[in-house]
Amino acid sequence: MGATLAAPRTAAPRDAGRREHLPALDGLRGVAIAGVLLFHAGHLGGGFLGVDLFFALSGYLITDLLLREVEATGTVSLPAFWARRARRLLPALAVLLAVVTLATWAVGDADLRRSALSDGPWVQANLVNWHLLGQSAGYWEGFGVGRVFGHLWSVAVEEQFYLVWPVLVLLLARGARGSGGAAGRRVALAALLGSLASLALVLVLADPADTTRVYTGTDTRASSLLLGALLATAPARHVLGRAVGRWAGVVLLVLAGGVAALWGVADGEASPWLFQGGLFAHSLAAALVVALCVRAPGSAVARVLGAWPLRTLGLVSYSLYLWHWPVFLLLSEDRLGLDGWPRTLVVCAVSLALAALSTVLVENPVRFRAGWARGRTGLVALVATTAALALFWVVVPRPVAPVVDADAVAGPSAGSSAAGSAGDGISTVLLLGDSVAAGEALPLGAALDAAGVTLESLAADGGGGVVGPLGEATWEQLPGAVATARPDVVVYQLTTYDWGTAQEQRAGYERLVRMVSDAGADLVLVPSPPIRPDEFYAPHMDELAGAERVAREVAEASGGRAVYLDSAPVWGEAYERVRDGVPDRSADGIHTCPQGAARFTGWLLGELAQRYPGFAPADPEAWLDAGWAADPRFTGC
Repeated sequence: MGATLAAPRTAAPRDAGRREHLPALDGLRGVAIAGVLLFHAGHLGGGFLGVDLFFALSGYLITDLLLREVEATGTVSLPAFWARRARRLLPALAVLLAVVTLATWAVGDADLRRSALSDGPWVQANLVNWHLLGQSAGYWEGFGVGRVFGHLWSVAVEEQFYLVWPVLVLLLARGARGSGGAAGRRVALAALLGSLASLALVLVLADPADTTRVYTGTDTRASSLLLGALLATAPARHVLGRAVGRWAGVVLLVLAGGVAALWGVADGEASPWLFQGGLFAHSLAAALVVALCVRAPGSAVARVLGAWPLRTLGLVSYSLYLWHWPVFLLLSEDRLGLDGWPRTLVVCAVSLALAALSTVLVENPVRFRAGWARGRTGLVALVATTAALALFWVVVPRPVAPVVDADAVAGPSAGSSAAGSAGDGISTVLLLGDSVAAGEALPLGAALDAAGVTLESLAADGGGGVVGPLGEATWEQLPGAVATARPDVVVYQLTTYDWGTAQEQRAGYERLVRMVSDAGADLVLVPSPPIRPDEFYAPHMDELAGAERVAREVAEASGGRAVYLDSAPVWGEAYERVRDGVPDRSADGIHTCPQGAARFTGWLLGELAQRYPGFAPADPEAWLDAGWAADPRFTGC
């Protein structure tokens, strides 16, 4: 991450010259990266909050640096600031992008290659968080299985902050020399108002079914950085000093314990309170921990953080953050033949080794010793590196799109034709479901289009259900979608979020039957493919099995308004990764591959043809090669 600047030894008075190094802040970086590693390894559900700690630390240190410059010179040199940031962050990032992309070829994983080539240019542009959101890449669903650069969303957030915040500080500091006076007050007010505005956006935009937007969006994560920035200003330091007095060490201990407790109980998908102010509270606590480590460097917590294990880990934290996730994906359980803690230890050891090499051979030389990296030669090097990377994305060959075997696609051959026909009964189909259905919508849309039928999809990543509180977002959109689409058939694939009591499930499905029937359409209920449960889904497997029983009962009692279609002929009774030598299901244990989605499409078209005699599906050859199989939704295949 970007929180790598040295911290001041004391909070006041402010030293406009070179700041003393504070080992405790290195230790905080070590704690943050350790949490992230354990989260991605599946051992610490709240370890993702380490990113939040990084943000708070970055906001504090960058603002402290900027205000020191204002105090010393009365202004901020934006070119000098951005040049320092470029020397600090870009060399190691450029090496990572090139090496990891080439490594995906070495291991022969086409899915990793596709993600590297799709996401890499956006990483280079520091916009990958928005790119991933645009592709509906759900953060919590296996943390972007197959996306080797998916973790760099947070680096993009910091880089965007580094682009905007110094400009704002410069504007606020005009005519106000000295951070202890008007400049400090203005920056403090801006940071406070900005953090509250960011919190308001979280409360407005948060979707209980999928919090990816508010977790990875720059606007909604700015609060973490701005709270750190707030605590770096003189007014905030003054208020904090008066509040804690001589008890700074004790308050620091309590806050550190509270942060640790949150890491122990938080769950990004199952802790809605995080996005109802909880994440903001954690950011504030993290920022206070940073500020108190600066204020009380001799406290017990600061001494523990400054001990060599955490301090050393913190010194390589940026490179370790860059490398750990690609290593996790490249050294998969299948490739290593290990799982659990043995695999975690191997992956962490390899990541640490690569991080150490990156720090010693790339980061530190460019940052501290390379004279050519400054001035005009540094600018030339930056332009040359940027151009070389841009060329790299162009010349590296793209992997061949997955091939779908037409013989594996089931369908009613007797009723199909080359072109297909909609007949009198079907003109529009509306598809509902979660991200599994969203992937299946790609071949289904192509197949229905070939038959002269329109597909409208309301399938949603990380949501799309109609059961209980998690279904509220769907119900907000569904009436308008049905009224607009005017479908003849609504297909609802039960989602992996349809958990709840049997009463909640029955209420949701019966409500769906009524709405669809009132709109003059038929409802088709289809179970979700069997999944391979991870730690997140395991507690809900009985509820998901119950959802299928309840859906079947609701359809049987609907008086013909709904039908339940058992998709076991497509998927079998359990998750099966490969069929006939071709990946059928994603390695994440949840989603489908192109082959599986195509088989499901052929099966569903056959079922519809039996119920709507005027509907004749097009021959699979008419839609299998329509380009949908190369869509980035098909990750882990």
